[in-house]
Amino acid sequence: MKKKLLLTYPNQKWLKCDLVTSWKNPPLSLCLLGAMVKDIVDVKIVDANFYDLTENNFREEVENYRPDYVGISVLTTEYAEILDITAGIVKGFDRNIIVIAGGVHVTTRYLQVMRNMDIDYACRGEGEYLLRELLRYLMGQGEMPEKGLIYRDHGHIRIQEHALIENISRLPWPDYSLVNFKDYISKQPRYGPNRHPELPGTFIHVTRGCPIGCSFCQVEKISGKTIRSRDPVEVVNELQFLQKNYGIKSITFQDDNLFLVKKTAKAILREMVDKNLQMKWLGGNVALFAIDEELLDLMDKSGCEGATVSVESGSHRVLRDIVRKPLNLDDVPEKILLIKSRGIDVTANFIIGFPGETWEEIRETIKFAETCNADYIRLFLAVPLPDTQLYEVAQKLNVLDFKDDEITIDWRYSSIHSDEWTSRDISILRVYEWDRINFSPDRIQKVAKMWGCSIEELNEIRKETRDSLEF
Repeated sequence: MKKKLLLTYPNQKWLKCDLVTSWKNPPLSLCLLGAMVKDIVDVKIVDANFYDLTENNFREEVENYRPDYVGISVLTTEYAEILDITAGIVKGFDRNIIVIAGGVHVTTRYLQVMRNMDIDYACRGEGEYLLRELLRYLMGQGEMPEKGLIYRDHGHIRIQEHALIENISRLPWPDYSLVNFKDYISKQPRYGPNRHPELPGTFIHVTRGCPIGCSFCQVEKISGKTIRSRDPVEVVNELQFLQKNYGIKSITFQDDNLFLVKKTAKAILREMVDKNLQMKWLGGNVALFAIDEELLDLMDKSGCEGATVSVESGSHRVLRDIVRKPLNLDDVPEKILLIKSRGIDVTANFIIGFPGETWEEIRETIKFAETCNADYIRLFLAVPLPDTQLYEVAQKLNVLDFKDDEITIDWRYSSIHSDEWTSRDISILRVYEWDRINFSPDRIQKVAKMWGCSIEELNEIRKETRDSLEF
């Protein structure tokens, strides 16, 4: 009789409800993990976040399934507490259940995670092969994994090397049959311009890793500096499968930097055109410095409806010396117009409140965001995530706001200050400038269309966003 594995996303509402970070994505990572191990264990996926399960609901799922192993995935340190809540529920039912933690938060904060004695193992890095090896070891069928595992050994925390998968083309597709996939594809994942162009819609990942090294980003620590790509033919084969079996009409590429490897990107788009896929798509992160005429033509022909570009700052100095991103600001407005000339909507991302940034440079970024030709702009706060250059710089400059000896990770509120501005100043400025730029009379109709909602609904979201600023 097979052992039982339960894989879960905890409910973010067990901690808080936040429009900025509340997503209702399909659990593709869990479906991929399930595909890796379903031949050696029975697999059940419980998505507490999507189905808005209460803690009691989740406890009932555990009690009814009676798993031998529970894998908990938490995306961001902002929601670290829900990992502890989930592990506590599992161990409260049966302390013999082995609890395995993974995800971005666990990869970057594994020592913090292992302080909780309810968590038996933490996965550092990419967990597909690691989970399989660990389960086989726990069942007495193989050796302990050599990379990616954090565990206790006679009271000591043992830390293995970060696990990365060199050839991600060898990974299987996610096993979509492990969940009721139609529930996910029939709803938009959230409000905003990141919505799928048409329903049924879903996400797909093609690459892992990024070599750029922006100071605020954790990607290098999570998935490495080298971009690893899936085989373009296999990517489109999976899209055809989704189209045929689930009626998918649109997709969002959710890669950190899909277009940075132009050869791969162009090969995928050509394959979509050659196979007459006729599937609308959004590019979640399009590198402006990778854009050329051939790529734009392929984007147009293959069904691109929208692209998000990350500019980060409107100050040459901040971009060069603080963000460390190789982007020429002088090229940005023209590049955005080139994308829009193909009928593609453009969202541009900006960040304010970096350590060492002056008030005038912040205003410079806001002015650039307003005039860069994007259809919609998003303003983020510089968040000093652990294990980033940004965190180290902020610590060195002594500009971090601590609460109980910890940095509060919350995308709504800054935790950085300077001699010229406070974290409160920046948090308020972000919301009100986002509102002023995007919802002026000459823009609001376009933005409502991108969001897929009425102006009345949009105004309600604007009010809720303003009201959420509590200090």
